[in-house]
Amino acid sequence: MSQLAEGLERIWQERTERRLRAAEAVAWQALNITPQPNESATEVLARIRFSAERNHPDLVLRFEHSRQEILPRAEDCGCDPEGDGYGDDHCESDKGGEYLCARQHLGWICGDCVNEDDGGPDWRPDRYEWPCPAVAALDQPTT
Repeated sequence: MSQLAEGLERIWQERTERRLRAAEAVAWQALNITPQPNESATEVLARIRFSAERNHPDLVLRFEHSRQEILPRAEDCGCDPEGDGYGDDHCESDKGGEYLCARQHLGWICGDCVNEDDGGPDWRPDRYEWPCPAVAALDQPTT
């Protein structure tokens, strides 16, 4: 393995370990937080979120900008509705009630970012293809 490849592998492992430690810290806090007297569940969650945003902003950003799979509408997929397994691979989406085809995969988009210029992929021009600019910026090498 070249020195460059070894260096990139080391950086990737360090970042992964750092993300894991951040996720463990947030989980530990959430599992061990003690509610204040007369504090509502919403207020406890707000304290957990405030701490996570302050101490691990990259982790929170990654969760907010989650990756979402895009599937074609069943009416556009070209599958035979009378074919074997059609019912197993075609189902109603949880948003909007569209009937989707799970046999095909168009790609991944950011679940948070809206591309106001409609400059996204042709199968979803209103969104940024994954990784979105916010997450891509987190993945840029630091100098």
